[in-house]
Amino acid sequence: MKLKIFILLILLSAISFAQNMSNTDDASMLALNKISVTIGGEFITNGTFPASATDRVDEFVTRIYNQYRLALLATTKDARSLRQLKAEIDEYAERGIILRHMDGSEQIIDLQKFRLTADFNENPYLINGDVLVFPQLDWQRNFIEVEGAVNKPVQFQFVEGDKLSDAILFARGINPAYKQPLRIIIVRLSYDGMNEKIIPVTLEENPLLQRGDRIRVVSDETQKRDFKVLVGGEVNEPGYVFITKDRTTIKEVIEKVGGFKPGADLIKAELIRRNALTNNTSSAPYQDRRRSFNLQAFNQKIDLMMMNRMANILPEDSLSLIEDNILRNARAAVTIDFREVLNDTSDNSKFIVKDGDIIFVPEISDLVYVYGQVMNPGYVDYVDSVDYQYYINKCGGIGSRAKDEVYLIKGKTRAWIDMTDDDNVYTIESGDYIWIPKDITRNFDFYLVRTARIAAVIGAVATVVLLFK
Repeated sequence: MKLKIFILLILLSAISFAQNMSNTDDASMLALNKISVTIGGEFITNGTFPASATDRVDEFVTRIYNQYRLALLATTKDARSLRQLKAEIDEYAERGIILRHMDGSEQIIDLQKFRLTADFNENPYLINGDVLVFPQLDWQRNFIEVEGAVNKPVQFQFVEGDKLSDAILFARGINPAYKQPLRIIIVRLSYDGMNEKIIPVTLEENPLLQRGDRIRVVSDETQKRDFKVLVGGEVNEPGYVFITKDRTTIKEVIEKVGGFKPGADLIKAELIRRNALTNNTSSAPYQDRRRSFNLQAFNQKIDLMMMNRMANILPEDSLSLIEDNILRNARAAVTIDFREVLNDTSDNSKFIVKDGDIIFVPEISDLVYVYGQVMNPGYVDYVDSVDYQYYINKCGGIGSRAKDEVYLIKGKTRAWIDMTDDDNVYTIESGDYIWIPKDITRNFDFYLVRTARIAAVIGAVATVVLLFK
C-alpha cells in the first residue's frame, strides 16, 4: 500500500513539473514573438506600438486604427463635434504606405490593392523595428477618377506608377452588361486647368496614368432594365407585370393579369404614376462620391417655389396650392376610362404605361356612406337615380344641430359638391360619401366680441370722417 502511494506521489510531481515547464516555454515563446512597430505620417496616431511577429501590415494597421478611433469618439459627447471629428478621422491613406525596415530597405505597401487581389506581396509580415509612414490624402489634387461602364465608378488615391489596369481594378472591372466593344478615354487637364486633352486608349495598351486623370469607359447605355408595373385589386392575376420601355399599353398589361373580375369597379379604377420628385435624391445616379452636388433643384420644395414664383393669388389660395402640389407629387393620377381599356378602337386602350406605375381596381361596393349630422350614420345600399334625401332618410333623418347644407363627396376624386345649391348638377354613384355638417353653437360672448370688433371699425371710420370735415 505504501509503495502504491509513493509511486502515485512521484507521478503527480512529474506531471506538475511538466506543466510548469510547458507554461515557462509558452511564456518564453510569447516573449520571443513580441515585436515593436512604429507608425508615422498622416495616421490617426503616431508612435511605437507592440505587435506580433505573425502580424501582417493590414491586420496591425486595422487594429491600431480601430482602437484609437473608438477611444477618440468616446471622449466627445457633443453631436456637432462628434460629426466633425468623424469626418477628420474616418479615413487614412491605404496606398503609397512606406514600410521601412531597420536595415534601411523600403517597400511600398498598397492595402487597397491587397484587399481586392489578396496579393500578399502588398501585405507582408512585420518584423521588429519596422516603421510605417502614411502619406497625406489629397482628394482635390492627388486622385484618379473612373466613370462609365464599370461595376463601381470610383475615385481613388493616385500613386506613382499607376496604370490603366489599376484604375479598372479599383472600379471592380468592366461591367459585362454593356455592349462590347467599349471606348476608353483619358481626360487630362493642363496644369492651369484651362485646357483638356482627350486621349483614346485600350486595355491592351495599359498606359501609365498621371495625377488627376479622369477615365471614362464609354458605351451606349443599356436599356435592359427591370421595367414593371404593379396591378392590384379586382383582376384575375394581381401582382407585378414586366413591361418594355415606352412600348407596353395598358391593354396589354390588363391582358397579362388575366383581365378584370366580374366585381371590378372600372369607374373607380386608377393608374397612379410615380413622380420623379418623390425619389430619394441620395441614390440619384449622378450623386458625386466626394463632392456634394446641388440636387435640391429636383425636390418638391423647389418645385413648389417655381409654381408660386409668378402666381397672382391670395395667401389663403397659396395654402390650397401647397396641398394640391403635395398631392400632385405624391399621387399623380392618370385620367383613363378603364371601361374602355380592352377596346381596341378606344384611345384609352393605347395608353403607354411607365416603369413604376401602379394600377388599382377596387371592388364594386354598391354602397353609399352617409355621416355627419344624421341619426344613424353608416353605409346605405346604393339605389340608382335617387336624390340625397333618400339616403338621409335611410339613416334616420337629419339631426337637430345640422346645417342647411349637404355635401356629396365623390368616391374616386374626393371632389365636393353642395347638393343644396340648385345651380349644382350632381349624380350620386356607388362608393360616394354624403356629409351633413354641424351647426356650431355660439354663445353670447362670441356675438359680443364680434359686435365689439364691428363697432370699433365703424368708430374708427367715423373718427376719420369727422377729422376731415
